[in-house]
Amino acid sequence: MHKKKLKLVLDGTVLGMAIDNKLARTGVYFVIKNLCDSLLLRDDVDLKIISSSELTEKLISFYKGQKYEQCLNTKDLKFGKEKLNFIMPFHIANKELFKIKNANIIQIIYDFSVHFCPELKDNNINFEKNVLNSLNSEIYALCISKKTKDDLLSISQIMPDKVGVFYPGLRNDLNNNENFDFNVKDFLNIPKEANYILCLSTIEPRKNLNASFQTFEATVKLLKSKNLYLVLTGAQGWTDCDKFLKNLSPEIKKKIIFTGYVQDKHIKELYKSALCFMYPSFYEGFGLPPLEAMACGTPVIISNRGSLPEVFGEITNTFDPYDINGMSKCIIDWYSNPVKRLTEIERLKKFSKTFTWKKSAQQFVDFIKKINI
Repeated sequence: MHKKKLKLVLDGTVLGMAIDNKLARTGVYFVIKNLCDSLLLRDDVDLKIISSSELTEKLISFYKGQKYEQCLNTKDLKFGKEKLNFIMPFHIANKELFKIKNANIIQIIYDFSVHFCPELKDNNINFEKNVLNSLNSEIYALCISKKTKDDLLSISQIMPDKVGVFYPGLRNDLNNNENFDFNVKDFLNIPKEANYILCLSTIEPRKNLNASFQTFEATVKLLKSKNLYLVLTGAQGWTDCDKFLKNLSPEIKKKIIFTGYVQDKHIKELYKSALCFMYPSFYEGFGLPPLEAMACGTPVIISNRGSLPEVFGEITNTFDPYDINGMSKCIIDWYSNPVKRLTEIERLKKFSKTFTWKKSAQQFVDFIKKINI
């Protein structure tokens, strides 16, 4: 006798938007893409992806001949007649969804950074408010960390038993060992013997890039190094870096490289070749980039804000996002002690392997099975 499969119906907007717009391949996209990849490997889940007619056409064309193709065929869904679990990966549920009988609606929630981060008090809070306002008595929430769950419970009326947690895993493409003939130093146009500190994120206020600039300046001055660079990789968001750069000396400015968006297939090499990875973020719901850096064999410098201590606090030091001196000393220590740095790398690589999408998908499915009992 065949076991009844769990029916999941996922809003495919995030996946569809990333087809034509590479800048839409953000952390949210990688969470949803890798989650779907893992769900498709399970024999107890029937995953369907729905979206607007325009995005559905793009998705069908893009995923033709792949496992995703069967997910986009939704003709066999029996709305109201079979138990369906609607997954909202980012955008809130349309009110029409709540009219469907015999259905659960699960909202994935990443963070409430504008609510809880004082440095972001002038940012637009409307998206977070819209998410909170959508959480009526019929909806469930899945958060990407315990910190996000705690934040949600403190600012909403949702009941604790309607909120679950699943930790993201490492993105699958980091395991790709294909040689893309990509020379990092040539790409950055820096000397072969040079070292660089990497920052990888969307250029936005939450990432606290000013602390990265100041830490880099302090480190270069203390080391008196002419061959240390700061590399910022990521799409331009809504931060004007010029206001921070103007306070730096011309010599320091020359050592700061903005790459803009870099193809996914080259990200691994950027991580691997860096002296260390800097992430002094003001707030994170999880923190995928530090985990990716660890997996690629790169030590990390991260802040003690948001979920970062929850996820990484037991394996590496965390810093106050304004502790320029502490972060600079850490970089100098790794620069000056390669053996110590290698020991740190081995610890972090081992730790990163504990975050798998198989485990994430299990946490995800376990919660949805529980609410279907």
